[in-house]
Amino acid sequence: MKISQILLAAALVATASFSAQAQHSHQPAAHGNRAAGETHAHQSPHGGVVRTAGAYHLELVQQAGEVHVYLLDANEATMAPTGTTGSVMLLTTAGKTSTVALKQTGDHLVARVPAGITVRTAIISLKAKGKSLSARFEKLDAAAKTGKAVEAAYQCPMQCEGSASDKPGACPKCGMALVKKA
Repeated sequence: MKISQILLAAALVATASFSAQAQHSHQPAAHGNRAAGETHAHQSPHGGVVRTAGAYHLELVQQAGEVHVYLLDANEATMAPTGTTGSVMLLTTAGKTSTVALKQTGDHLVARVPAGITVRTAIISLKAKGKSLSARFEKLDAAAKTGKAVEAAYQCPMQCEGSASDKPGACPKCGMALVKKA
């Protein structure tokens, strides 16, 4: 691991711990009470977990071997990630860390999760709309065990890589209409 990656990891962990009080889970408890530090509830338009990131929101959706990140505006509407760059630091259940680049795919960003690992925590770092954004998503391994991960229901008929989506639309590679999986 390069010294710059170690420094980035340390900075992200420090930033995340200071901002943890400002972030909140967007899946309300069954009894209707809000988690400590939660000031308002949000929808998760793609079935994931939403965290506040500055004036925006980030939604993380786990799918088989991938992490999907959606940039949401103040009204929780999906924003086009045009020009958005970033990475996700994955902390595993085995205590290992890896950083993976996020790649734009249609209306969201995708990172491939290295094979054989179970993600416990993900720290997203983005440069979007001229602003640096970050959010920390914890207890992802518990969500995976309970089956809360959302499977893609639509895919390109040409099986283009990165075309899987949880909603209808067009393939980001070839432009064909996505079809519902059988």
